[in-house]
Amino acid sequence: MHTVILAFVILLMAAGLIGIVIPVLPGVGLIWIAMAAYGWYEGFHIITVQYLILMGVLVLMAIGLSYLSTMWGARYTGASKAGAWGAFLGSLIGVWVLPPLGLLLFPWLGAFVGEYIANQDPGKAALAGVGAVIGLFSGMLIHLLIGLVMLITFLIRVF
Repeated sequence: MHTVILAFVILLMAAGLIGIVIPVLPGVGLIWIAMAAYGWYEGFHIITVQYLILMGVLVLMAIGLSYLSTMWGARYTGASKAGAWGAFLGSLIGVWVLPPLGLLLFPWLGAFVGEYIANQDPGKAALAGVGAVIGLFSGMLIHLLIGLVMLITFLIRVF
C-alpha cells in the first residue's frame, strides 16, 4: 500500500511540474500539497513540518517571481512604470482568462497598453510587450527550477 501511495504522490508532483509549463494545473502549489499529504500519511517523520514550511516559502517565491518577472522583462526592454504595471496586471488577468493562451497574450497586451498610454509610441509599446513575454518565460524557467528542487529534495528524503 505504501508503494501505491508514494507512486500517486510522485504522479501528482509530476502533474505539478507540467502545470508550470501548461498553466492549467496548479504547478508548485500541487507539488507542495502532494508533499504535505505524504507527510500527513507518514506521520511527519520523513516529511517534517519544518521541511514543509521551507518548501512553502519556495512556493511563495516561485509564484511571486512568476508575476514579477513580467514586470522586470518589460522594464528590461525600456518600458516605463506604466508598461511594467500593465505587464503585471496582464499576467494576473491572463491566468484566469483563456488559460493558457491568456497567460501569453495578456502580459503582452497589458505592457503594450500601459506603455502606449504613457508614451503614445506604438513601437516602444510593442517592445515593452515583447519584454513582458520574455520575462514571463524567464519566470516560468525559474518556477520550473524551483519545482524540480522541490521534487528532487522530496525524492531524496523518501528514498
